[in-house]
Amino acid sequence: MTKKILSGVAGLVLGTAVLVGGTASPAAAVGGCSKTASTDHSVSVRCTTGLETYFRVYGYFCSTSSCSYLPGGIAVKGGVSKASSGGAYYSGKWKVKGCYDSGPDDC
Repeated sequence: MTKKILSGVAGLVLGTAVLVGGTASPAAAVGGCSKTASTDHSVSVRCTTGLETYFRVYGYFCSTSSCSYLPGGIAVKGGVSKASSGGAYYSGKWKVKGCYDSGPDDC
């Protein structure tokens, strides 16, 4: 029996410490992440556990012509990161990247 791997499940990973819609990838180091709020144009996520000190949410936003992940602000573990878009609509999907440094290149 051959098992088929779904490429779409792991296809949009930003790094090794990524959560997609609250489901941890195998190498995720940041955890305990859950959506705390969302509107038509924003999503907020809190992460409470894991090895890394900082994290950033990436919300999936769609306009009439395209969809893309937009980054939120960097937050300290235990805090909330919020991603928003001025015109595009939040699709309901999000992912999180954990990091050890608060610099934008790391997170």
